[in-house]
Amino acid sequence: MKTLLRAALASVALVLAGCPGDPRPYNNHDLALLTSYAAKEMCSCVFVMHKDEAFCLRWTRANPNLRTVRVDHARREVETQAVLSWGARARWISQREGCRLD
Repeated sequence: MKTLLRAALASVALVLAGCPGDPRPYNNHDLALLTSYAAKEMCSCVFVMHKDEAFCLRWTRANPNLRTVRVDHARREVETQAVLSWGARARWISQREGCRLD
């Protein structure tokens, strides 16, 4: 039983420590992912599915709530922002390709 517990603790320690030799550390976190997801989905909802903004805001609701969601119809892009400097922008490419994160 002690061997199993030690193996489990060693596995957890390795996961928490990450891969020390990896030259590409993962710098994203929940707020970066949240703003990117919301920008892309809001852009797709408004410009690909042709829904109104009120519907799309409910459809892409995130937790925690985003501080800012801006839809620019002239440029066909959506910008989202969370706390401080975390934000993302998605732009409509075409009806076939949909929206893409900038």
